[in-house]
Amino acid sequence: MPDKPQVRCAIYCRISLARLGDTVKVDEQELVCRRLAQARNWSVDPAHVYVDNSVSAWRHTVRRKGWEAMLEAIRRGEIDAIVVYHGDRLIRQPWDLEVLLRLAQAGTLLASPTGERDLGNPEDQFVLRIEAAVAKREVDNTSRRMKAKFDRLAEQGISRLGGRGGRAYGFEPDGLTVREADKAIIREVAGRVLAGEPMGAIVRHLNARGITTVTGGAWDHANMRKVLTKPRMAGLLVHRGEIVGDAAWPAILDRETWHAVCDVLSRKASTFSHATNARTHLLSGIPLCGPCGRPLAPRQNARGKHLLGYGCITPGCRKTHRAMHHLDAYVIGATLALLNDENVRKRLQPTTKDTAPLTAELNKLSQRREQVIAEFGDDDEMGADVLRLSVRRIDKRIGELRAEIDAAQAPALLTGLWDIDRAGWDVLDLHRRRAAIGTLLRITVWPSRKRGPGFDPSTVKLEPV
Repeated sequence: MPDKPQVRCAIYCRISLARLGDTVKVDEQELVCRRLAQARNWSVDPAHVYVDNSVSAWRHTVRRKGWEAMLEAIRRGEIDAIVVYHGDRLIRQPWDLEVLLRLAQAGTLLASPTGERDLGNPEDQFVLRIEAAVAKREVDNTSRRMKAKFDRLAEQGISRLGGRGGRAYGFEPDGLTVREADKAIIREVAGRVLAGEPMGAIVRHLNARGITTVTGGAWDHANMRKVLTKPRMAGLLVHRGEIVGDAAWPAILDRETWHAVCDVLSRKASTFSHATNARTHLLSGIPLCGPCGRPLAPRQNARGKHLLGYGCITPGCRKTHRAMHHLDAYVIGATLALLNDENVRKRLQPTTKDTAPLTAELNKLSQRREQVIAEFGDDDEMGADVLRLSVRRIDKRIGELRAEIDAAQAPALLTGLWDIDRAGWDVLDLHRRRAAIGTLLRITVWPSRKRGPGFDPSTVKLEPV
């Protein structure tokens, strides 16, 4: 009598959520399954051990790579049996069971510590369908209870953290307490984005400093943009995809700054595949034209295409143009002088000042400005005069508040640049040099009355910020 062929066994292990990529739970499942296969004298090929770690099975939109690879092996006829720790590790939805039953050959076995089923036997199929329906009902009930729980939390201004790092970036695991180290990074990055640094350069700098995400991974465009644009950063509560009000936790970014960062990133993301605002020239958009007040842009000199400079491109003005190599050198010298000035360094030491009260006042003034415009008509001369005076007074205070907020957030951009020399300056990335200049100086360029080559420093006004 010929020997009975040995059963070729596959092992499938899964856990829905593994914190920080932990594999302990699936390793324990595999150990139990191997003992079960050994007790049945089934062979286990290492190629047929399938694992889906930290992967849910109840959403059909979520891909389970281990599950899909196992189905493909069944389709090729390489597997006679499947061993799992429990049936719900393999199947949580009826449609998964139907896919498995269609692929399984007559005599294909499904084993777990609770028993054994033949996937080709109609009676066993009937029992498995009942168990799958019960599992689906359990999932639905759990989902309903969780939704009700989140509704109650939302009424208290609290939301679930989500994510796989055990906490939201910027906060402790309780979701309510700000983690100060993360807070400093978020504010630094927000300031650098608003100062014109490209996101790619920012995340490279963070990674080089050893700063990681909550899961210990590296930063990239996508995960940093996701963190910065979360309403949570501004102390806002999101429930079922909508901002529903103030949250129970404190804001890390004031709402004015948060909205500004979101605006920058959304505008750049609509133009580029990643959110970026990279420049190619040192002073592009930083100096202002004296006559019109608009930023200068790279322009060719009329005397030759090789004479690149910064010029006004505003229609009706176009009065200002300065050779790029002259203006760059002049501004670099002034910047290095400020970076080596101890008094400037003391004045711009990083601050822990909370800008939330300033932002609150700013928001109230902005609303007040709209109310004033709505209340005062311009039907008569007196009404127009009152309107202009009121709006001018409000605009002045708004400008002061914005300057104060910027001053509180800007010093982080200069970290590591104090006492730098020209050699150190020249090896910095362009974005860091631009950020330093924009933080330290307000540059205004006026038309020159002199003709011919050379540089007239009297036409360039440099004001320390």
